[in-house]
Amino acid sequence: MMAPDLPTTYLDYADAFKFGIQRTADDLAWATANVTPVSEGPWGDVPGVQIFYIGINTAGERIRLPQISSFWRYKPSGVQLADSDDRAPDSLHQTYYISGPGPGVVRIELGPPMPGILIERPKGSQPIQATGLIDGKDFYFRESDGFWSLSVGGADVVERPDWHYEEEHDLADELSEEAVYSLVAKGSALFRKGTPTMATEPPEQ
Repeated sequence: MMAPDLPTTYLDYADAFKFGIQRTADDLAWATANVTPVSEGPWGDVPGVQIFYIGINTAGERIRLPQISSFWRYKPSGVQLADSDDRAPDSLHQTYYISGPGPGVVRIELGPPMPGILIERPKGSQPIQATGLIDGKDFYFRESDGFWSLSVGGADVVERPDWHYEEEHDLADELSEEAVYSLVAKGSALFRKGTPTMATEPPEQ
């Protein structure tokens, strides 16, 4: 038996599904009126698609995105590169696809507006991660076990950024969203004033 104090809305999956369909339709209508689509793909045999990128702030309002971080760009989630078959060592590597073109709209949940910074709301825990743009350059923020880092720019901002900074902090074990935003602001200020880059640690095996 369900707990009597449970809101009945949790149980109404049909309404939730209908709401999701309606939201997608509303987003698409808003996007086609307000946002320039971005051409993504093609990816091998999967044809290219036109994607509308919409920012959603914490109040749920739709915001035009003047720039797109490469982290946010749409790629079919099912694209995989097949390894050659171990039982036939001479077989060629093959690329195969297990999904087709994706949604017409990609909603990106945004943090608060900061001058020259477009930030996605943080995700995860140990590590907490956030991505976005600082002055038009991709950035990657990461925090885990009392250390935070910010990487900016470069062909691969995670593995080989143009600029990297990290330090220890004494904030609470689980950073709040506000703490993440303030660390991103601190890191971006250091980047903008020309603080020398630090070496990035090779990823743990």
